[in-house]
Amino acid sequence: MNARSLLLLATISKAVLLTGCTEGTDADDQLENALFLLNLPANRWIKYHELPAGDWWRKGHAGLAYDSARGSLLVFGSDTHGDGWDNVVHEFIPRQRAWVHHGVDAHPDTYKINSDGYRVAGGMDVMPWAMHTYDGVDYDPALDSLVVVASPNHNPVNREWPNPEYRPVWIYNLDNRKWSIFDDGIRITPPNFFGAATAFDSADNSLYICRAGLWRLNLTKGEFVKLGSAPKCLHRTMAFDSWRRHLYVFGSYGGTSSITRVDTRLISENPINWEEHKPGGDYCPPYSSVPVAFDENTGVFLLVVNDQKHTTNNKVPNTATTFIYNPETNIYTELIGTRLPGERLNFMMAWDKVHEAFFLLTGNLNDGITVWALRLDPNQVNFQSDP
Repeated sequence: MNARSLLLLATISKAVLLTGCTEGTDADDQLENALFLLNLPANRWIKYHELPAGDWWRKGHAGLAYDSARGSLLVFGSDTHGDGWDNVVHEFIPRQRAWVHHGVDAHPDTYKINSDGYRVAGGMDVMPWAMHTYDGVDYDPALDSLVVVASPNHNPVNREWPNPEYRPVWIYNLDNRKWSIFDDGIRITPPNFFGAATAFDSADNSLYICRAGLWRLNLTKGEFVKLGSAPKCLHRTMAFDSWRRHLYVFGSYGGTSSITRVDTRLISENPINWEEHKPGGDYCPPYSSVPVAFDENTGVFLLVVNDQKHTTNNKVPNTATTFIYNPETNIYTELIGTRLPGERLNFMMAWDKVHEAFFLLTGNLNDGITVWALRLDPNQVNFQSDP
């Protein structure tokens, strides 16, 4: 049995465990979907699921996290600006090819600032206000919870209330589907986490937050500390390289193809030594917000970058191209034949360790939401040897 066969067998076993409580036709369908994902053609985006425009669609200002316990994608966030009140979690389950919506939006009449000084919505079970989350959504496997680091600055209701003293970090328990607020007791929080970018290091159960400096939140220990300086992270994506234990920040508000990184093993040093890298390899156009994910099997990043040469009159790119970024060689490699629809804002990509595939979400008010899947095989990629 070759290495690929052994890998498939191990991955099928993981997928079967997820379908173990399902019986009959549903179980057969889920196993068929798992096998489909495991046998994706290499290095091509496949349209895996499409939800037409309707009552719900992909919000550009929302974020995505990968639930490693269930092998599902978790979306939270809203475009707000008066035309949306989306403040529930939406879950895509790849093995079912289905979306599950965790409740309904709270009515704006329930929005308030509670006695603890926090913005809350809903009735007996409080929930966050609808808000831009950008790259501020992550999954904490130790707590089996979604963690949201954001602030509803662009929600129109915000103008009707005085500036709150505290802006909470929200925790969504995926077992009981209830929200809670992290309180460190002394409230060591920055003035505003609006536009924060986050990345989770599962090795030490730490969530890194890039906004008004670099922060580390360990919910298991109840520790929340500011570590030092950081790049400006509005409209940027932060991702964790579990092979090298580095944090990477991609993009900039004005657009760049350079990448900033820091070694978390040296992060106790003051000041923090952020390094800016200008990758070689294939030409990658400057980008602002960008969907990025790290492949734990191959040790490289995948990102989908808008094509600047293919734009419409309102500057929304018609197309986007997929690139591999190899941290070891500091080069971009274009994946030929992977052009997709362009997006103004997109923070929605994840690597699924169950099916060993990337998932990317695209869409908008007019197009709904599409789930794309890609299996990366570096052996079939023509990498350049010189940075």
